[in-house]
Amino acid sequence: MPAEGNMVEVLSTMLTQFTSRNDQLKPASRNSGVSVFESYQAPGISIKKYFARLDKYFHTSEEIYVISVILIDRLISKHPLLYLTSFNVHRLLATAVVVTAKMRDDCYYSNKYYSGVAGIRLSELNYLELHFLLLLDFELHVGLDEFCKYIHQISMQYGPIVGPSEKYVLMAEKFIEEGTDDDMETEEEAGEEAARRLA
Repeated sequence: MPAEGNMVEVLSTMLTQFTSRNDQLKPASRNSGVSVFESYQAPGISIKKYFARLDKYFHTSEEIYVISVILIDRLISKHPLLYLTSFNVHRLLATAVVVTAKMRDDCYYSNKYYSGVAGIRLSELNYLELHFLLLLDFELHVGLDEFCKYIHQISMQYGPIVGPSEKYVLMAEKFIEEGTDDDMETEEEAGEEAARRLA
């Protein structure tokens, strides 16, 4: 049964479920074009605690975290050999949030600051950031339609999302309600496809 929480908690739950399943079912993505994100051993910090650390010190919005997950999903759809596992999820998450914050926030920190918070060497974060952009072909735009579909799907499967984060859910529900029945079918199919790709 889904457990309620704020956006960071709900996204952490989602990522934890995917990585736990993939750790058991999927092969490592080393020796592939996306092996740059792989660590030789899983970090000792849980996804929930790591995400909470990023949230505490990155000083960015929850919108950034949702878009970061969308970009990770987009990366996975472009590179089928990439699976979210405990060996790459921390680096992927930190890199995605850094890229998204720079793209969306008016004010953001230097990579030196971000690397200290994320526990990644500065040179490595720079390298990961560049490869993240290249692997995405610099396709970073996330429209309102896609954003709302993700919020709706996250809330339905891993929520409910409560507190200040609930405003995003209300916005998504309003957006979806204003669509046609055909649009709703498309949104449900898109949400299911996103879940399949992350899995």
